[in-house]
Amino acid sequence: MSDHNSDFDQDDDIEWVSKTQMKKEMHRLQAIGERLLSLRADQLATVPTSEALKAAIAESRRITQNEARRRHLQFIGKLMRDEDIDGIQLALDRLDPSSEVFLREQGQAEQWRSRLLKDSSAEAAWFEQFPDTERQSFRALVRAARKEQPDEPDAPMRSGKNSKRLLQWIRDALTGRA
Repeated sequence: MSDHNSDFDQDDDIEWVSKTQMKKEMHRLQAIGERLLSLRADQLATVPTSEALKAAIAESRRITQNEARRRHLQFIGKLMRDEDIDGIQLALDRLDPSSEVFLREQGQAEQWRSRLLKDSSAEAAWFEQFPDTERQSFRALVRAARKEQPDEPDAPMRSGKNSKRLLQWIRDALTGRA
């Protein structure tokens, strides 16, 4: 009789998923796959995907017929079952200006840029937090961006070429792409 109870206890560990839940998950994966298809090559390179998925995405760019494209999207959805969906979603959110992740990272980058342009001691804080930064290039960029700013302390910051490059450098460092 105890054997019967132990079999029953093992069945409790199995998580049953309804067919509807499985379909919803497949549609979600296909939607993420469609977002991947809309990315440029340089953006796609920042997304953590397997070689098989990258090949399927490259293949999908040549498919023009609607039915073939639909089937290929299903195939991409199937491949995505084995992918790190959270990592892919995070990378997509970082590229989407309307996402909360993008806005938060952009705000942090703008705060750093503002500190670096207004306070010379902020460079030390930057190098403490990001010790792998190429110091000479970074300091030269900060100096060039400071020269673009108005002399009046209360004047709004100008967004010149070097200031934009500095913001991009900071964003890359914050997101781990530097």
